[in-house]
Amino acid sequence: AVVSTQSTGNPINMIKFVVSALCILAVQAVPRPDHLDDSPFFPGEGDYVTPGPTFGAPTEVPSECDSYMYSRGMSSNYGMAIAHRLHSLTVEDIGYYFGVTVPVDNGIPTVNLDMSPNAARVIPNAPLATYDDSFSSIGLKHLDKILRHMDDKKYSIINYNTLEKVAHTFHMSELWTRAAYYYDLLKNTPVGDEMCGCITDVANNDILPEIELLALKIKFPGITSGAAPGKPGDGAWPINYAYNQPHNDNSIEYRRVLRNFDFSGPEEEVFDRAVEELDDHDESECDYLNNEKAWAKWRQGFKNMNDFDNYQFAVYMHCKLRDF
Repeated sequence: AVVSTQSTGNPINMIKFVVSALCILAVQAVPRPDHLDDSPFFPGEGDYVTPGPTFGAPTEVPSECDSYMYSRGMSSNYGMAIAHRLHSLTVEDIGYYFGVTVPVDNGIPTVNLDMSPNAARVIPNAPLATYDDSFSSIGLKHLDKILRHMDDKKYSIINYNTLEKVAHTFHMSELWTRAAYYYDLLKNTPVGDEMCGCITDVANNDILPEIELLALKIKFPGITSGAAPGKPGDGAWPINYAYNQPHNDNSIEYRRVLRNFDFSGPEEEVFDRAVEELDDHDESECDYLNNEKAWAKWRQGFKNMNDFDNYQFAVYMHCKLRDF
């Protein structure tokens, strides 16, 4: 993009010039993931995804669909990456960050913010956020939603204090903002039907199992650490969990177990099975956010997020939202 310098001697025009230049620099400053240059989607024009076979429910990992997605530029952790960015997404957030208005029956799964005993941990549709639209900025809308529930101990991430929930919300906003950059690029390089069929088939790929796993970890911090502290209902869990970190086992065997794990049934039974079968030694605890030293660790953790994962999420959203 080029900013014209004509008539910049006028103070008003000079201000407009500076603002325009800063906006351009802000957009150009978003780094491209290292993997992007090798992806069939970038750079170039047109649809680079060729038709593939019809895929059924996978019995092994990688499945045909997995192999197909890998050949088109996705990484083996696509499920974990996409689940992380889906887990607190709302209808209003989709509209704000991706510019698409979706109905409440949208088929975009996410984690239920209600942590009450036996409440559904995963819900099939991104919900309405019920933001206060008398506020103009998305930041204040996010803040207001958290503070309206600050006395509810069963709302959102277990063991997070109010400040930590605020930090988490802005962390998610950062991820969605970066994903939106790649989402806009994909408008000029559309993804093919077979690729979209694979990545949106969440019941038969890694995405839904990873959302289910994340929902368990949010509700029962430390459940897969190998040292789960107690049972559901035993009282407050002592672990403050770092939800910005991936789990520690992305092996083919663990992913096979995760895909075949039964997340249905009474919560205490699911809890017991998860402790027994889904141990990934995930002990990524975080410091309680109550001083500057703790914030330095949180801040660095947010900065360490892989930007290529934002691209993978953008591919999912590109495929999922094109029908709305």
